[in-house]
Amino acid sequence: MKKIPLISVIVFIILSISFIIYQNFSSDSFGSEFVEQIRIADAEDTLDNIPENTLINIGKNICISSVDWTDVETSENLIRNELINNEIIVDEKNRIIPILRFQSIYELCPENIPYLEQIFIINE
Repeated sequence: MKKIPLISVIVFIILSISFIIYQNFSSDSFGSEFVEQIRIADAEDTLDNIPENTLINIGKNICISSVDWTDVETSENLIRNELINNEIIVDEKNRIIPILRFQSIYELCPENIPYLEQIFIINE
């Protein structure tokens, strides 16, 4: 009679350990979601030939620059400068700039969301 509960506990432990191992090995690497979202949103193929590591570094640098954002225009200029530093020429009307602004913050440095919110509060 006691064998059934013991077997149930053992099966539960094995399933739990299997689930934890699966979660650890199936997790995405840092920035993979960021790269995927940028590739989807890049309708003009501006960043099509940019390697993933370079794209993640651009996103990280955008995160770093977010503390200097005082308004939307400043943020767009800093993002454009980051792209130029990586030899990516974009028109100021290119929609990849605001996409990079949002995706960099939300995917790579969510702790900087207040800086993103601040530039839109100032412009209201």
